[in-house]
Amino acid sequence: MSIISKAMADSSISLVDKELRASHAGETGAVWIYRGALTADFLVSVVAGLWAKLSPKTQSRKEEEKQKTEGSVCSFASEHLATEKNHLDIFENHMPPFRGSYMLLLWMVAGFMTGFLPRILGRNWFFYTIYCVEYFVDEHYEEQCGLLESLDPTPFDVLEKFRQCQSDEQGHRDEAYNAMTTPPTRAMKLWGNMVGKGSAIAVVMAKKI
Repeated sequence: MSIISKAMADSSISLVDKELRASHAGETGAVWIYRGALTADFLVSVVAGLWAKLSPKTQSRKEEEKQKTEGSVCSFASEHLATEKNHLDIFENHMPPFRGSYMLLLWMVAGFMTGFLPRILGRNWFFYTIYCVEYFVDEHYEEQCGLLESLDPTPFDVLEKFRQCQSDEQGHRDEAYNAMTTPPTRAMKLWGNMVGKGSAIAVVMAKKI
């Protein structure tokens, strides 16, 4: 192998390593987003149960419907948590070896709070947050796949798994959007913008650290 060919091969390996590291950090954060949401959902249900016991009035039909709707958050988060755990398993056990991010603890905490806070604020806040996160993730996977396809040779094993994860994230994005019962408020849009910018910054940091 010539010096130029070796340099190109080393450059490709380095690029793939960075992309794997960034997406592994992202999938780690995603797992903790849903863990945060489920923790908040549990607290919300506990408070709602205590309030129902303390309130002398019988529940109205509207309140009963609200409780059923709130329950959909738990099932949504549980199902998607299972998918994100599967994605994490793909990166940790079925990808070429790569160096993980040294900041995984930060991504866990950030993910937890990204799921916890909006769920406390309400179901539509939560679903809109997931929509914004998955919108970013879809675009990021598309960008990564484009980079991988430009490499020679193309790492088809990595590319195929990236596409598989991207397809799942697209489904999550659409499900979250369809689960919203009202359009996002100005405050929610501001929060969503912060989530998107924060995700972009996290990708840059994860690639380097």
